[in-house]
Amino acid sequence: MRHALADQVAGVIRERLAALTAKSFHELAALPSSSSEELLRDGARMFVSIWHDVLESGEHRIAVQAGKRGWLASWRGGADGFAVNAENERRALTDEELSPFT
Repeated sequence: MRHALADQVAGVIRERLAALTAKSFHELAALPSSSSEELLRDGARMFVSIWHDVLESGEHRIAVQAGKRGWLASWRGGADGFAVNAENERRALTDEELSPFT
């Protein structure tokens, strides 16, 4: 079951990142600081959140977090994301930049 959940979470994150990476810098810069939704994937109720802020470098950090709530306010899930600058150049987030979402 855990392997199936990990695959579902990874799939949701990949889908959302694909949609976000297709957006221009201006579209990404206009995103709210966070948005969340619940979804049903293969019978599993999950949540997905998109986070947006600006790093000290001036790059916009975009992170996608997905998972399933567990017992006692725990959760199982993952996150991934990227940074984008005003020239629309993108790079993967470092582990340190991604750590608030994992």
